[in-house]
Amino acid sequence: MLAGYVYGGGILAVVLAVVVVTLPPPATAAPVAECDPGVANTNVTGNSAFDRNLGLLAAALAANASAAGAPGFAVRTAGAAPDQVYALALCRGDVNASACRACVAAAFVDAKSVCPGGISLYEDACLIRFTGQSFMDFLRPDKWQVSQMTWIPSQASGIVKVPEVGWFNAAVAKILAALVEHAWATTTGNNSTTTIKYFATGEESFNPKIYGFAQCVPAMSPEQCKECLRSLHDNAKNVYMGNSLRWVGVYSVWCRLMYSVRPFYGGRATLQLSPPPPPAVETPVEAGAGKKKSAAGVAAGLACSVLVLLILAVFAFVRFKRRTKAVEADHPLKKITRAQCMIFDLPTLQEATENFSENNKLGEGGFGSVYKGVLSDGQEVAVKKLLGTGGHGLDQLHNEVLLLAELQHKNLVRLHGFCLHQGETLLVYEYIKNGSLDNLLFGEMH
Repeated sequence: MLAGYVYGGGILAVVLAVVVVTLPPPATAAPVAECDPGVANTNVTGNSAFDRNLGLLAAALAANASAAGAPGFAVRTAGAAPDQVYALALCRGDVNASACRACVAAAFVDAKSVCPGGISLYEDACLIRFTGQSFMDFLRPDKWQVSQMTWIPSQASGIVKVPEVGWFNAAVAKILAALVEHAWATTTGNNSTTTIKYFATGEESFNPKIYGFAQCVPAMSPEQCKECLRSLHDNAKNVYMGNSLRWVGVYSVWCRLMYSVRPFYGGRATLQLSPPPPPAVETPVEAGAGKKKSAAGVAAGLACSVLVLLILAVFAFVRFKRRTKAVEADHPLKKITRAQCMIFDLPTLQEATENFSENNKLGEGGFGSVYKGVLSDGQEVAVKKLLGTGGHGLDQLHNEVLLLAELQHKNLVRLHGFCLHQGETLLVYEYIKNGSLDNLLFGEMH
């Protein structure tokens, strides 16, 4: 399967191949190759400059990919146009240096025998790609488009016995999603020697156990790796959903994603996962009884709903009545309303006193502070904020305020109204410009 990318008039073929994994481990598969379409235009005879450059690259990549500190990945170029060769090698993340070197060297031997002019080839533990055209430019930010990435799925021919196919599919989706999210964020080393290694393995305790791995080319950015693997996972669902296949792999030249019911990688998995909860078991219904049970269930449900609504309505009414009585008992100041006393709201008093500004403060006494205010109609008032809302002292104050509201006398300051807001009590008095209100309410304070 081939896909072309245009770079300055030249066409780069990004070639995909399938890794066929034999089970049980270690997975050993015959290499699968896809030839580069540019082979016909390349001089690939045994003594050609292209073949000599390829020989140099084969040795260099095997050494570079397995070098100490290398992430099992190498990219090299040899020669000059028109015989220049571009190549990369990537070993699976769990493979050690010696195995990586051997796999890359063997892959070049196999590749040259199949497509000496250019190929993408997947071995069990590594992959290589070489061609006469540059292909790493696809990873440049201005070139990268995950929608143009070519991929190919691969699957086992046989199925595995599972408790329930849908449950098995959910387990597969869980481990592959976890591997995708873990692989693109994986790095190794410390802050000074950080190495990018987009690789993760996983094991899920389903029955049977499910194993998986995800890997990206280390030359990619984390965002490119994430997009690449997520794209593979989306396409893998088309293969494994509704099936219980022993293994499924989805591959591109830039990233790989796979699961299997048997381990196929070395070492302990980096992710240990629990299976998703099993699906609910439906109880079989006898033929002919379904409609009767359904009708009875609907009737019973409606009756219960009506009964519950009635109970809630009675409960709400009783509670409302109790709360109303409690509010009246808790606020004896409301009795003042029978004496032609206004009820003010808190925003009105806040606006009149400039939010009880210190500049408007007239004084302070045992029951609270007094502020000058100007109502919206221009009337000047004195607003008293009470300190307490309970106790014998407040009851006595209520009685005194009630008298002020009912009585009118030239020596008594007039009570205009009050405000009750969330337990806070405010009284609104007539404002005496010469300051006598302060003396009437508090006496001499200094």
